[in-house]
Amino acid sequence: MISKCLDLAIMNRRWVAHPALGDKLSRWIIVYAYASKALLRGSSLGATDDVDGPGLVDRGILSCEELDALCDSPCWQPYFAIEMIRAVLVEAHKVPGGRGITFDETNKTHGQVFRCFDGVIKEMTALVGDNIRTRSSGLPSSYDLITIMSFYIFFGLASFVWSAGVGWMTPVIVATASFLTVLLIVMGSNLVDPFGLDKVDIPMEEFCETIEVHAIDERSRSGRYR
Repeated sequence: MISKCLDLAIMNRRWVAHPALGDKLSRWIIVYAYASKALLRGSSLGATDDVDGPGLVDRGILSCEELDALCDSPCWQPYFAIEMIRAVLVEAHKVPGGRGITFDETNKTHGQVFRCFDGVIKEMTALVGDNIRTRSSGLPSSYDLITIMSFYIFFGLASFVWSAGVGWMTPVIVATASFLTVLLIVMGSNLVDPFGLDKVDIPMEEFCETIEVHAIDERSRSGRYR
């Protein structure tokens, strides 16, 4: 997702000639990243416990009206951001005199450049669905129960079996082995949802900041960042 967002931001700077539309496209790339993060964590940019939505408004990336429209949309918020990106590109093509884009639409070869935009946007759409499938697949609800039951049965019986040969070292060995086993079980359970807030999860805040910094850099070069 980072790679495709940065690709789109670079194409925006090179091929969208209209300053206002280029700025709008950069902003919705950033919104796409934060909306994806909120969706993958079971939240939304308009949720009362989500600080990203108001933060985007404070930083001038979204207006209050745009945030309200985003929250009122019945579709997933990343898809709404993608629709806005498509709308910006359509609007750029409609600017009179070819002042919206830098390539010549009348040239058949140059006209194919638009497919680069469309190809990246399609992949951004597919990536949201891929991540949702990763989040929703999970494990059967009985998995942890069966694992914990097996853990207690195994180490309960092992204590009696090992005590005959190990003697007084049995509690030390059982405690060490059980601690390592529990640690692996807990790590496995946490990794089932890689988009959470645990230390082993994907650092989504850093990913969003990477996309935002790059897109804001695109805006600042033209003096559009506020």
